[in-house]
Amino acid sequence: MAIRNEALSCSAFAKLKAAYDDRKAVLSGWKAGGKKVVCIAGYDVPEEIILAADMLPFRVTGYYGGARKSAEKYLEYSFGAIWKGLWESIAEDYAGLMDYLVFSSSSDMFLKLYYYFRTMQRLEPERPLPELKYLDFELVEHVFKTQERNERELRDLIETVEGWSGNRVSPDALREAIALCNEYRDVLTEFSALRGKDNCRVTGSEALVVIGGSMFMERHEAIDLVRAVTEAAKGWKKAEGVRVYYVGSPQETTEVYELAEANGVNIVGEDHDMGARMFDTQVRTSIEPVSALAERLLNRMPSSEKGSIAARVKAIGEKLEETGADGFLTYMNNNDEAYVWDYPSIRKNVLEPRGIPSVTVQKQTWPLTEPETLAAQMRELAAMGKEAHHG
Repeated sequence: MAIRNEALSCSAFAKLKAAYDDRKAVLSGWKAGGKKVVCIAGYDVPEEIILAADMLPFRVTGYYGGARKSAEKYLEYSFGAIWKGLWESIAEDYAGLMDYLVFSSSSDMFLKLYYYFRTMQRLEPERPLPELKYLDFELVEHVFKTQERNERELRDLIETVEGWSGNRVSPDALREAIALCNEYRDVLTEFSALRGKDNCRVTGSEALVVIGGSMFMERHEAIDLVRAVTEAAKGWKKAEGVRVYYVGSPQETTEVYELAEANGVNIVGEDHDMGARMFDTQVRTSIEPVSALAERLLNRMPSSEKGSIAARVKAIGEKLEETGADGFLTYMNNNDEAYVWDYPSIRKNVLEPRGIPSVTVQKQTWPLTEPETLAAQMRELAAMGKEAHHG
């Protein structure tokens, strides 16, 4: 199913969709308006620090406008679809629009891209690349020294953005930014409740548009629009399809979600950073702000790449209970197979005891080269999910 007319006719949803569909236009508009922007690659870069410096955070995603010629020229085979798209955006599509770019260690691929772009800056100094920063967080071990290390990285980021902006990041400014981002995560959580088991009013693709579109807006505007969509969506028709939880490669467009919906599957939650993972944990306001931001890094849902198997099993079990999913989908782009290493334990300890069927999709590309094969896998999951639900 495509995004429904009742969503498209909602003015707040339409504004979010415009930002989601043309992210470059948002960045261009901000730059043309004289705003200072820090581009972000990686979901663990704290926007609060950027906002506290009176700059705007802008999430860089992949290029989906056609052939990725630069990525094919410079990157080897091991880079999957998401990473080639990100390269193309930075190296070509957003060229001249980015002054600053911060990578984080939320994936080892971000480190590779950081080093590749540093090398390109040295070898091709005429190319209009941004000033680069890498945040080397520890995201696996949850011990006191990890907290200390991450606080050092955050304080280093503060010093960097102060230099970029010319503004001091005071504790009060940081607390104000934390409060704003907590409010933003609150409204997304309230919206996401409309994907719930007993009151599912939005489809997975509609949710991606609202969550993703809000990433490419100034936070006050995003909060207002998400609230407006939430109120409107309460009156939308119930979303159809077997309820499925998604784990795997980030989905930066609605293509796969819409294909799933056309074949009987409605994705009601996801473990990727263009969806529900983005707002899963708040920043504590009762402690020193840098410590609180570092604490959030470790309290977030563990990712397949940076979390232990035990932590992943526990977290996935909680998410399946929370979403009331009747099926489980693991979706992986080619050369993006981190999502299978914890799957045997998840299947044994979470899926089988609950009778939840699963399908694993591998070696996907962009554009999709075998959409009919993928559609058949979605239909298979929908059939198994229906049987499990009524069994």
